[in-house]
Amino acid sequence: MSPTTFKTLKTSTQIASVILSVFINSLLITLIITKSAKKMGNYRHLMIYFCCCSIMFSLMDIFIRPVIHTYESAFFMVMDLRGRDMSLDLAGGMICAMAGCFGVIIYGIAIHFIYRYFALERNGRVKYFDTKFLPLWFMIPILGGVSWTLVSWFCFPMNPVTSGYIGPDLYESFKLDINQSAYAAALFYPPDVNGKKLFNLKAGLGLILYLLIMAIPFFVVIYVGIKSVSKIKQLPSSNYGKGLQMQLHNALVAQTIIPVVFLFVPFGVLFICPIFEINCQFLATILTFVYAIYPVLDPLPIFFFVQNYRNALSEWFSCFRCRKKSRVHIAPEEVSRDADSC
Repeated sequence: MSPTTFKTLKTSTQIASVILSVFINSLLITLIITKSAKKMGNYRHLMIYFCCCSIMFSLMDIFIRPVIHTYESAFFMVMDLRGRDMSLDLAGGMICAMAGCFGVIIYGIAIHFIYRYFALERNGRVKYFDTKFLPLWFMIPILGGVSWTLVSWFCFPMNPVTSGYIGPDLYESFKLDINQSAYAAALFYPPDVNGKKLFNLKAGLGLILYLLIMAIPFFVVIYVGIKSVSKIKQLPSSNYGKGLQMQLHNALVAQTIIPVVFLFVPFGVLFICPIFEINCQFLATILTFVYAIYPVLDPLPIFFFVQNYRNALSEWFSCFRCRKKSRVHIAPEEVSRDADSC
């Protein structure tokens, strides 16, 4: 793909994604506020919080417009500074914060699983999600994102050695001047003054920290998810809340599968391949686009699995169709009849 074609497709995808993300997540927030069952309790606040995170994710993506790439023993995320009145340090911090969205996503999912399990076991522990405790739970994904950001800042910094290593390929692939770019890059085998490759301990430590940050919420999701399924199966079939609990659990499982399949597994491959100097530039190109559209995909399972929201959307769509149909009918009595059916 030529640099011009890539830039055009990337910009178009990012613009479309931010518009759809803001629309879909705002629509979901409206449904959560107006159509949620009373049994959902403070779980509504968690879902709204997650929607707001998705909107923020997409707004950051359209502003930063990152390019994800690999070259031999390096992987990196780059921000084009051409036409931007921004200091290099500020731009570098924003790139690291963009990468930190990983931590926010996965820790947010883990918190959702914990709440669902507390609600299912009915031992009174759901009280820990009362309004007075919610700010503490909201802080956990933020701390996960800050941790990821700090690792990116301190372990994958901009420096002359890395710039000299990735600069020529960056220009060849995207026509980006490394001196007019900000980036966060892991370079595992930088050349020394004699051109000999040496393992970069800082980059290796950063990768280990990345994996550790991911491992904690993944363990929580797997452990709590298995126990939640067991609790749902123990509910009697006549239980009024069993259907809702299963809907919310299925939606949460789908919201976990999406980032795992589209972000964490491919990014894990992207992180590890440069250690073995395996070329995965094609995967990096795909991930640049996937990273942009993720906030659009994330809320879709809730629309699909939660019946209250699905029915509300169907009703709105039916009324919209009725109003549209009523405008094309000529006979007043037909207009009246169509309007009444809404």
